[in-house]
Amino acid sequence: MADKDKRPRPEIDGIVLTDEQKRRRRQRSVAIAAVLAALCVLFYVVTIVKLGPAVLIRPL
Repeated sequence: MADKDKRPRPEIDGIVLTDEQKRRRRQRSVAIAAVLAALCVLFYVVTIVKLGPAVLIRPL
C-alpha cells in the first residue's frame, strides 16, 4: 500500500477563467446576495405588519 501513495498524480488543469469572467461571476454573486437580503427584509417587514401593534399588548 505504501507504493500506491507514492505514485505521481496527473496534473489536472481545470477551467481557467479570464479576468472578465471572474468579474462577472463576482457581480452576479453580489447581485444574488443583495436580492436574497432584500427578500429576507421583505419577509420580516410583512410578518411584523401582519402581527400588528397588538402583539405588544399581551398578558405575560
